[in-house]
Amino acid sequence: MSNQSLATRAVRGAFWTGGGLGVHLIVTLIFFRILNLEDMGYFIWAQRVLVMFQMVGVLGLNDALIKYQDASRIHVSSAFWACLFVGVALFFGFIASEWLLIIWWGRTPNIAAFFDIAKPMALIIPLASVSGIVKAILARELRFQSIAISEMAAALIAAIVGIGLLFGGWGIKSAVWNAITREIALLGGLWIAAAWMPSLSFSWAKLKALLPFGFNVSGANLLNNINNNLDKVYFVPVLLGPVAAGLYAFAYQYTMVPLNRASVVLTRVVFPAFSVVQRNNQTLRRGYTRTITAIALLSWPALIGGFIYGREILLFVKGEEMLSALNPLRLLILAGMLKAVGTVVGSVFLAKGKANWSFRWTLVNLIVFVPALYWGVRYGIDGIAAVLSAAAVLFLVVTQILVNRLIVLRMIDYLKSFVGPLLTTLWVAAALVAVRSLTDLGPVESLLVGVVVGSIAYAIAVRLFAWAFVMRFWRDFRGQ
Repeated sequence: MSNQSLATRAVRGAFWTGGGLGVHLIVTLIFFRILNLEDMGYFIWAQRVLVMFQMVGVLGLNDALIKYQDASRIHVSSAFWACLFVGVALFFGFIASEWLLIIWWGRTPNIAAFFDIAKPMALIIPLASVSGIVKAILARELRFQSIAISEMAAALIAAIVGIGLLFGGWGIKSAVWNAITREIALLGGLWIAAAWMPSLSFSWAKLKALLPFGFNVSGANLLNNINNNLDKVYFVPVLLGPVAAGLYAFAYQYTMVPLNRASVVLTRVVFPAFSVVQRNNQTLRRGYTRTITAIALLSWPALIGGFIYGREILLFVKGEEMLSALNPLRLLILAGMLKAVGTVVGSVFLAKGKANWSFRWTLVNLIVFVPALYWGVRYGIDGIAAVLSAAAVLFLVVTQILVNRLIVLRMIDYLKSFVGPLLTTLWVAAALVAVRSLTDLGPVESLLVGVVVGSIAYAIAVRLFAWAFVMRFWRDFRGQ
């Protein structure tokens, strides 16, 4: 590992750390096909709420440990014990919140159904709080393959448990235990890979050195998460009901969730790599533009395929009852194309020590976003998805201007990064529109033909418009 270039380690890390996502999406698709939309709506609702608790539990100390490369063993141990304490406290706080809500609103069917699913899943809060610290130990050493193996193993173990319980008649509880098992297995795998145990000592002084950066990161991440999940935590499930929540959850799960997960993966890989060269703007600019080009080249053609074949996808999943999610699905795909290339912005801010920039912008964004969602909810899940799409445009423009200022990147050079991906996407879109209009097939057959034609068109387009970039990417992966 020590003989590999930074580019090689970053490229290999981006490849290895994304391995478990496919398993997770396939298992979730199976749950959506078999379980009813109302139960899945409550399940996704619980997941989104608990993610916020997890983000508070880690206190941003995982990113602080990566940022401060000279952090000692006592820094790491102090961060571990602090996160464990906060995670356990949040677990009991979440359990107690059921009684507070009952006192406030009464024991409504929505509250009862939500907590029936969410209470067992609350075990994830302390597990995720401490796994973030163990993961940071591996990320500091750029051991992304070890992280990826842990995540893939956890996803496979959880899939076996979840699918086994599903076919054993456990219903929505199978999805719940799939989520819990994945977190337990992930923590165990990370701990084995890190071969690390916290010392019993705790230094408040060492912890205080990490907390300012950690609080800025944690605050920005939490506000950003609230910003990204207000629709799924409050506006859709509470104001529109669990069935609408299930429809919207599917549209979001297969558009924005892969991108959000990819953002976590990229931050985990790119942030440590950028931190190493944080004082060299030229290297940072090169790494940033190459990263966003790779993201666009990989994600845009796939997303445009989902846009064109959205109807067939929904019919394949659950039939006519899913077609109400068609417009939200397509709107979120358009938003996803913008958000995909904005995922690296946070890593630049963190590497440059500007976590407060993320925090302040996210706060402003939240102030604008809440009234917009109140307007959008009048038009159902279509209106909510339209607000998200508009917000994605605003977020990309403002944050890119900040990044350009931070690493002295010209806007024209930024836009040039997308020439190859844009031409590739247009080529794939033209091929898919042509084959879809010339054939009259059922949903499954149409999707199969679309995948084959789209793959061939993508390969040709890459050869025509982005071959030099792909070959450079391949050389970096091989360490040449």
